[in-house]
Amino acid sequence: MIRLKLTDISTSKESSAALSRGYLYKDIGLDLKTEFKYNNNLNSRASINDVKAIYDIESVKNSITTCFLTSPGQKILSPTYGIDLRRYLFEPVSNDTAFFIRSDIFSNLPRFEPRVTVSSVTVVPDRENQQYDITLQIDVPSLNIYGVSLKNILNSNGYY
Repeated sequence: MIRLKLTDISTSKESSAALSRGYLYKDIGLDLKTEFKYNNNLNSRASINDVKAIYDIESVKNSITTCFLTSPGQKILSPTYGIDLRRYLFEPVSNDTAFFIRSDIFSNLPRFEPRVTVSSVTVVPDRENQQYDITLQIDVPSLNIYGVSLKNILNSNGYY
């Protein structure tokens, strides 16, 4: 369990710079990589002692992935949150299961991620590799971004 201590909630220089560039959404990356910045004065790369931030459309994609991999009841303050696509991994890879995955995404994603409008969802079963190829067409009206295509795979390793 991660323990957080909030001592200063003022905006950092990096956050202020992001806001000045017009970013609307900010999140942390799921991979928790350390962020680097290039120091022109010393002609070297300096490490920022923080996790890498992601902005706008990348933040929305991060949220969609989190929603797909979270089971209802797993998030304490929001017990109904999550679609949990992992539950389909123990079902036979078939067109029927693909239909249920598609229906689950199409009906539940807008409820858990209100920033997006789902245009289409395509789920193709790949029996040979024991996985599903999932393609989402989404719009993010608040960012004025339309027609984003997200192509990912759902298999025993997760959703990526």
